[in-house]
Amino acid sequence: MLKPVSSQTDTIKETPPLKRLFPVETEYARCVKALNQANLLAVLPQSRKPGIIGIDGQEYPLPSLEQVLDLFKINHELISMKIPQGFNHLALTPISMPMSLLINRLETSIIKHAAQKEIYQTRLSDSDPFIPVRVNSQKHVWVWETLLQALDTDELVYFPEKYSNNHRGQTKQEAVTNKSICALPGWSVGLVENIPVIPNTGQGKILAGRKQLETGLSPREYLQILHTPPYRGETGKTLEDFITRFLVHLETTGEVSHDIADINAMWCLGQYLKISYAEVVPAGRWHRSIGRLRLDAHRTGNKLCTWNCGGSSAVRLASR
Repeated sequence: MLKPVSSQTDTIKETPPLKRLFPVETEYARCVKALNQANLLAVLPQSRKPGIIGIDGQEYPLPSLEQVLDLFKINHELISMKIPQGFNHLALTPISMPMSLLINRLETSIIKHAAQKEIYQTRLSDSDPFIPVRVNSQKHVWVWETLLQALDTDELVYFPEKYSNNHRGQTKQEAVTNKSICALPGWSVGLVENIPVIPNTGQGKILAGRKQLETGLSPREYLQILHTPPYRGETGKTLEDFITRFLVHLETTGEVSHDIADINAMWCLGQYLKISYAEVVPAGRWHRSIGRLRLDAHRTGNKLCTWNCGGSSAVRLASR
């Protein structure tokens, strides 16, 4: 495993306005340390830099601190609007990474923490007690077969404008090279809310004119909300976002994420799949009663499981 990249944080100096707006250096160091702990980074054969190998076999180096600082300057106006709305954490997501490898890393991490008896329920605050969770001894990550077959293929649509044939979305490879999604090749660099549990219906806070997304709506309803002015600059999260965040949180805190028992399952609103009998959106959840992570998909207008499933979004920074 690589040692966290720290040398860059010793040499780059932020301008005072940027530092007051967001602690970029601190957040960057946190992200790099967490990605290392999650075993998502490797030394790339050709460039000899830390990074990942994408689904196309190409090298995608980890974004440098200099590059991230530049993105904050380019997106200063958007960031200035979204930070008061609660987007206070940096997120580096390796969207170009093969899903099979991400799932493998996820299984390995769950098995390790279960063996060490250091895997716990999601805590709402650092003062809450650690409560162990059971881990299924046979299957640690369950993926719906239809979804599994669509992963890393053109069948799974990324960032659709609509959940329909006229979705105007992208393939995974198109998203990887889209500078409004992956400002730096292969990597989504953005801001997210540091909320361990999605607010239940009626409990979302209003911050700077934006109401936090709550549980209880269908994917179609969430997508419509994301198209309204208070949510400007936001996109739904993808399975890559979900798994990366789950891994990072598990490795840094020992806690699982998006436990269905907490009414905290998550729609991956940034993806869409058309199958023979329906249009579906992926969802991720930890099943406390079964002791495993489940990745599946449900109809875009589904009202049956919305009571325990919620939407979540990310602000992805674009490059020139």
